[in-house]
Amino acid sequence: MMFWIIFFAVLAVLAAGYFFSILPATSRRQECLQFAEWNYAHRGLWNAAEGVPENSLPAFARAAEQGYAIELDIQITKDGRIVVFHDDTMKRMCGNEGKISDYTYEELQQFHLGDSTEKIPLLREVLQTVDGRVPLLIEIKMPGLSTVVCAGFQKEMEGYTGMFCMESFNSLALRWCRRHMPQTLRGQLSGRFSKNDKVHLILRIMARHLMLNFIGKPDFIAYDHRYADCPGFLIDRMLFRTPAFAWTVKDEHVYNRTRKKFDAAIFEHFHPKDGFQKPMNCFLKNNKAY
Repeated sequence: MMFWIIFFAVLAVLAAGYFFSILPATSRRQECLQFAEWNYAHRGLWNAAEGVPENSLPAFARAAEQGYAIELDIQITKDGRIVVFHDDTMKRMCGNEGKISDYTYEELQQFHLGDSTEKIPLLREVLQTVDGRVPLLIEIKMPGLSTVVCAGFQKEMEGYTGMFCMESFNSLALRWCRRHMPQTLRGQLSGRFSKNDKVHLILRIMARHLMLNFIGKPDFIAYDHRYADCPGFLIDRMLFRTPAFAWTVKDEHVYNRTRKKFDAAIFEHFHPKDGFQKPMNCFLKNNKAY
């Protein structure tokens, strides 16, 4: 008898710990759903064949002009400037070795994005280009423990009156923003990770199952739509009713399918005809929240 008492007690503790670990913030659901009324152009409305590369000023201008919200990525340079760039290295987009953090902003101006004449833009330039016309979903690239990029992000966003929220794979970035930018909605990025991500196995498992939510307390989840059957994601959706953004949707068929599991989509390579209009949203009934 004692064995079973201990067994079920341990099981209860583990279950309580698990639910605590995946528990998101829940007080700003309606604010998140306002952002979910838009489609998000992944790295802008880009088309390399037309000379409009990803994460470039023309890509962001096109998205805003055509009424699409924008997803973009920020990193910090060697001299502390906040620029818009996605990859860990510059090889794919600029053809040279090294990371953004290895160069000053002035040094980065010698490189072009892909085969275009466009250069890596400052976040400040993007804000001026968009000028509040559409919402921004800003991913903070923070590969380590240093939060200096978060402080730079805060400084750049001061005075910007357009709609914006932040997201990151690194829960420490969410925690920093929770403390220093409490008015900014926070999103936990996640999906299935591999050894190539250079993350410890235990951390990969915890991140995939959203077990680091207790650190960043996200207001919404941005999840790889291909792995939406993950238990942590499903529990957050069904039990805590956490708003969710699907990434990255690349065709109309997948776009229509993600309506059943997500509130909004981050897309590329096609132009969605409409948004995730309610009442398709699982949080809404008769176009009213409940």
